[in-house]
Amino acid sequence: MAGDPAVSGNIFRLDNRGFTLIELIVAISVISLLFMLAIPRVGRMIGSQREKFAIVTGMLATAFDDAFMKDRPNFFVVYLSAPEVDDTVLQKDVVDRKNGVAVLNYVDGEFVDNRRKALQFRDFNDSFLIEDVLYANGEKVTDGRAYITYYPGGYSSNCIIHVLVNGDQHWSIKIDKHIKEPKVIRGYETFEAAL
Repeated sequence: MAGDPAVSGNIFRLDNRGFTLIELIVAISVISLLFMLAIPRVGRMIGSQREKFAIVTGMLATAFDDAFMKDRPNFFVVYLSAPEVDDTVLQKDVVDRKNGVAVLNYVDGEFVDNRRKALQFRDFNDSFLIEDVLYANGEKVTDGRAYITYYPGGYSSNCIIHVLVNGDQHWSIKIDKHIKEPKVIRGYETFEAAL
């Protein structure tokens, strides 16, 4: 076949072994467009979770400072995602909350919200579930609420708060009784693992 470039030895042969420059440019453009659409969503999701951890750790550090500076105990309350089993609780306004954190003070025989805005109740959506709180003595609170007391002398209790992020990521917020800043650790920590 004289007209076939591959047979005639023509330097402009048909070669089906690769992509043309146009095809590569189109493919790279489509992939770039997909990344431009996906990256901001992933960034917002990651930023949202970081913000929630920052709220919890910031409130813990502020509760530590507030107790020391005002010479009074602060009760950091972790409202777990599972509801309270006992529905005869008094003071429903400050204890009947779910999946959030707050700092309470004990005034005239009852718990009241701390006056500082930075220490008032913050709730979280289902992508940030507070599952349980472990105390160093082995006690584990899985429903209702858990109290972490910050004393005026500048200390609290050793405990670990377990959080489930996006339904499949396990995280721990570890509180050391003499350290102001808690640690955020990927995975579920226990006190036995720390030994």
